[in-house]
Amino acid sequence: MKKNVTFLINSLTSSGAEKVMSVLITELVRQSYNVELICLEKNNFYALPKEVKVTYLSQGSGEESGVQKLLAIPLLVWRLKQHIKGNNIALVQSHIYRSNYINVLAKLFGAGHQAQVVNAGRVSRYLEQGVLGKVNLFLIKHLYARADLIISKAEGMQADMQALFHFKNAKKIINNPYDIEKIQTMAQEEVTDFCFEADKTYLISVGRLIALKRNQDTMHTLSKLPEDVALLLLGEGEEREKLTALAKTLDIAKRVHFLGQVSNPYKYIFRADIFVSASESEGFPNVLVESMICGTPVISSDCVSGPREILAPESRVGKKLQNNIEQAPYGILFSVADTERLTEAITLLLQDETQKKSYTEKAKKRAEDFSVEKIVQQYKEIFKKINRQKDKHDGREKK
Repeated sequence: MKKNVTFLINSLTSSGAEKVMSVLITELVRQSYNVELICLEKNNFYALPKEVKVTYLSQGSGEESGVQKLLAIPLLVWRLKQHIKGNNIALVQSHIYRSNYINVLAKLFGAGHQAQVVNAGRVSRYLEQGVLGKVNLFLIKHLYARADLIISKAEGMQADMQALFHFKNAKKIINNPYDIEKIQTMAQEEVTDFCFEADKTYLISVGRLIALKRNQDTMHTLSKLPEDVALLLLGEGEEREKLTALAKTLDIAKRVHFLGQVSNPYKYIFRADIFVSASESEGFPNVLVESMICGTPVISSDCVSGPREILAPESRVGKKLQNNIEQAPYGILFSVADTERLTEAITLLLQDETQKKSYTEKAKKRAEDFSVEKIVQQYKEIFKKINRQKDKHDGREKK
């Protein structure tokens, strides 16, 4: 008999947690699970298998203000509660903060289900975000504590959360899943909108063009590198105009290529020479693992959380570089906001082809630890427990 799984997420817009959701659901369907996805809003970028039942709790787009989203929570809680009770749903696993709040609140108001929350970001970032940040910290403190299980994507993420709140309820770490075969196949697709020149070296960064990603650090670094080194930026965001102006100021405008949001980033990553992430904060950065799958050497800031766990898995959680670089087993780490160290790291790989090739080979092997088959198995273990409990409950009711 097929097992049932219900997920809750804000929407399927084009961000990391949403991509993970689509990969997870696709693999569960392939393994004969009945999957329902409940979305707070209707804003779809990622496609799902036709077998998936999708339910929308509102017709919002997700573009509403933070205040509007918070004010909408009570109505969404009521709608979720009604849906859970009306469909006899035993477990709802939610991904992303707002969905997590609504999931736990529906439970507290009598929906009668088990509520699992998946934490996909660094909780402490809300300490820097004014009134809305304080509201989110209040909700996390009082609602996460009432969840049946808190899943974190990385050890650093869980440590960050526990340092603030010391939650005593059940916790588990499950990294993000990756469809390795699909990524490698897509990486081979032809690039038709950009010409990779044989006599140039290409750095690439992928993600939203927002302040958190510190793309300006990569651009300042580029200005110190030889003229035959260029930078590709994949993604859109509020910082694009500012970054475009910076490229002109640094006299590197002809060497920085803004390619926007693309449906297949892997074919660009595969053809680039080095992937660079300069973020000041991450959760579990998907694009690092995706670059490793594509065989592109990775240089990343040693930020909270994710990069160290991916590139230097044997090192101590919480270790942070200061004014230094680290040639980790599967890539190079550099201290956050340190353009001198980033320049040093890139130069090292540009000048040492043997090290570059070694990272390519080792990274592909490391990426296998995050295969969708291995990660989904960890989720299935959680679902098995709930389904066994439900089967016992249903059996008692029949008697």
